[in-house]
Amino acid sequence: MKTAQCSRPDRRQLSAALADQRSRHLLSCLQDSPATVRDLAVALAATELGCARSAVTPSDRRQHRRQLDQHYLPRLTDAGLLDRSPDGFVRYVPATLERFDVRFPSLEEPANPTWAAAAAVLGRAYRYSLVAVLAERESVSLSRLADRLATTDGVTATPRELAIACHHIDLPKLASVDLLSYDADARTVRSGPAIETVL
Repeated sequence: MKTAQCSRPDRRQLSAALADQRSRHLLSCLQDSPATVRDLAVALAATELGCARSAVTPSDRRQHRRQLDQHYLPRLTDAGLLDRSPDGFVRYVPATLERFDVRFPSLEEPANPTWAAAAAVLGRAYRYSLVAVLAERESVSLSRLADRLATTDGVTATPRELAIACHHIDLPKLASVDLLSYDADARTVRSGPAIETVL
């Protein structure tokens, strides 16, 4: 049986998919068994409308199915988290997440704020190393952090390039999910309260 699964998803696709609570809810619905798109639409509508599945109207089901078909299912499939088969079933692919060192919360809790932190760490290959450095030290300068990241396997950027990327992109993103705090004026980084949740 052929499936439409992406074999090697891009980290950013995976990060974006996991950052979205509705996407995580869909994965939660699929973690124990596959489902049809119609069944997923009914489950999603029931959750969002706060009603029993039997109370979902055909109109609500069609609206949610359209959203699934046009946005959520392609996004999750491209991220390697879903497998859509010709028999009409959609399956969750847990092996995609198992490739990463990041600790993910349970899919039974799609609203858990730790998901946002885990998704942020996935966004770039060196972010896990960045967070690991902060777990070892309470505080580090941006230049020292960039020097350390430059020695990470697979990183080809120079320490200067890493410092610029961290200053403008990575540190603000990771600070927004409480993994760290960043003093841009002093160029110092401190570990945040959520750091232990992803390591």
